[in-house]
Amino acid sequence: MQHKLLVDNKGNIMVDKIETTSCYTYKVEMVIQILAEDEPTASEQLEKNGGYVTSRKVVLMDSVPLYNGKVIEE
Repeated sequence: MQHKLLVDNKGNIMVDKIETTSCYTYKVEMVIQILAEDEPTASEQLEKNGGYVTSRKVVLMDSVPLYNGKVIEE
């Protein structure tokens, strides 16, 4: 976040904050284990409750600024 000091026409000092928001895109590879009697049950349990993450690899793919705006505080 960046800051600038501004003075209005009445001599009041204001802080100008520039807010930024970005979208981060990640590629996530995971290995998940599920205890179940058969594969259809395991698949259903994975969709409903998840499972036990045994490994995870995360790679940042992209970052794109989405919003730049100004908030003035008096």
